[in-house]
Amino acid sequence: MAVTLYRQVGKGNARRYQKVNLGRGRRPADLTGPYFLRYSLADGTRPWEHVGDDLDEAIAARERKQAYFEALDANVPVVQNQDDSGRTKITDAVHQWFAELQLFQGKDQQGKSEKTLRAYNYRLGFFLDFTAQNNLRHLDQIDRKQLLRYVKFLREHENDLDDRTVHNIFETLNTFLRTRDIFVAGKILAEVDYAEKPPKPYTKQELKNMFAVMDEEEKLLYGLFLNSGVRDAEMQNTEYADFNWEKCTMHVQPKPWRHFHLKGKKKKKSAKDRFIPIPAKLVWKIKDRMRERNAQPHDLVFPNGNGNPDGHFLRKLKAIAKKAGVEGAELHRFRKTYADTLHEEGVSVNTIRIRLGHESLDVTLAYCVHRGVM
Repeated sequence: MAVTLYRQVGKGNARRYQKVNLGRGRRPADLTGPYFLRYSLADGTRPWEHVGDDLDEAIAARERKQAYFEALDANVPVVQNQDDSGRTKITDAVHQWFAELQLFQGKDQQGKSEKTLRAYNYRLGFFLDFTAQNNLRHLDQIDRKQLLRYVKFLREHENDLDDRTVHNIFETLNTFLRTRDIFVAGKILAEVDYAEKPPKPYTKQELKNMFAVMDEEEKLLYGLFLNSGVRDAEMQNTEYADFNWEKCTMHVQPKPWRHFHLKGKKKKKSAKDRFIPIPAKLVWKIKDRMRERNAQPHDLVFPNGNGNPDGHFLRKLKAIAKKAGVEGAELHRFRKTYADTLHEEGVSVNTIRIRLGHESLDVTLAYCVHRGVM
């Protein structure tokens, strides 16, 4: 795996990254930092790792990282890089943790899924940005004071992170720190808790406005969300083979060959699969789509450009909602709208539970309580 050294040129909107050529006779002598390393992880992401402003130290950091990945590829046990005083670097510890997680990815449903690893990578990116900006390089520098500063950093972030997102980002950091025997973040996590807001269904006008600005591909995707109530990960892994063209049903099931299992609370046991009735017109459009694309039964219905599960359904929906003038767009609101529609049609609570894939009837009752189900 190649590790490439870049330097940052410009600031703000004019910021860009320029590759530093390190070939024979090309060693630069007059370049200024900051410097960053870039490489590919097993989940397909390519993080930027800040390695300081000194060129010699940046080159040395690149050589260490290159040797680190070569050792992993050769199945050689890797000891975390430490400086002369035996202090563990934050960046080394983070990347070591990801390497450990990837070893067990998807195995026997105990390892983390690819989606979870992507989420961890995204969330810990905030921590790496914070430590780089505050010149925190070693794990032993992370104490309660720095973690409280980190919470402030998240709440004031330019991305305008909501309370739930701040909590999830900090929760991932706590998970990482606990693996390194640092437990101080646990108490702070309780302090950054948030009030869970019950999902609210889309109004008819909101749906009308959003579908009015969608293209045909988007109408098919989000129309299926609206008429099935499936979760994001379930839609990502939906194949043409999951549809019964005659019965007009969609089979939501685990797919071990994709390292995908249904959401369930019991370890070592996936939730039960389920069959969901789908409007005939929607099923016919999916069947036509399969024929037009010359797709195979086990091809994904809505893949990304590489034929893999698309993890950007929410991002695309938010862009559509912004264009339509709809606030608070979430995929889960389709699921809530679906449940309310079933209830209004007189479908029993237990049938709603089965179609939503809830393990407990209490969860479904809490889901629909404000509509008078009880």
